Amino acid sequence: MQTMVINQFGSAKALTLTEQPQPEISAHQVLVKVHAFSIDQLDIQLRTGQLLAQIPANFPLTLGWDLAGTIVAAGSAVTDFLVGDAVLARLPLTTPGAAAEYVAVDAANLAYKPDNVAFRTAAALPTAGLTAWQTIVMHLAVENEQHVLINDFTSCTGQLAAQLAAGIGAEVTAITPETTQESDFNLIDAATAMQQQYDVILDLTTKPITTNLLSAKGRYLATQEDFNLVPDGTELQHLVDLLSHNKLQVPLGRCLPFSELSMITAHRLLEAGHTQGKLVIEIIAD
Repeated sequence: MQTMVINQFGSAKALTLTEQPQPEISAHQVLVKVHAFSIDQLDIQLRTGQLLAQIPANFPLTLGWDLAGTIVAAGSAVTDFLVGDAVLARLPLTTPGAAAEYVAVDAANLAYKPDNVAFRTAAALPTAGLTAWQTIVMHLAVENEQHVLINDFTSCTGQLAAQLAAGIGAEVTAITPETTQESDFNLIDAATAMQQQYDVILDLTTKPITTNLLSAKGRYLATQEDFNLVPDGTELQHLVDLLSHNKLQVPLGRCLPFSELSMITAHRLLEAGHTQGKLVIEIIAD
């Protein structure tokens, strides 16, 4: 099968399309024929070796951790999913990535993809959606009428977190340099944000803002310091259900075909900050 790998840490040119054996599955796994996968800053960090302390690299290393596709085989202990089911998943970082024609996925990390959600959209959801869910709903436990600040509305995670908080009934303010864009939220720049106080702050940036903006019993979470995403199919299914019922919108960026040129281009665009919405690579176009 065709697989996008790196054989050493380095620039985007390290990405190589190669032939690899189709993965074998355990009793608790399924084999997914990948239709689409997405890439984000995590792929850049892995490709450049920034996460070597947390994730041992066994070359060739396959990147990509969010995928959507169709089950073509299921392990003997898998009972909730069948061959032919359309699914999506966030892979653990300790497993081979999603940039391949076929991927072995633990059934516990899977969610069903409804017919009214495109594969490319489903592939853009897992990491950003689960980060938003686990921070807003679980760690910060946002409540109705609380004043929530999202630092970095330009990211897919920031936009999904704002939507989830608003769906709970919170008043959402988000920091963005593009304050003129249309939005259902109160978009302000960083300087303006510093003039207010908030019940909850979710900080998605590499340079966290001060916690002095919190109210007396306020809660603060910086994902770069205090958060590790846990793949979870049940939580992902909640997000997919919201998406299916138009209660959540995933900001999609460019969709590119599966090739070395597309992958190198996508990585370079992401590194340069020239992206709006999630970058998706399609192996099988919708």
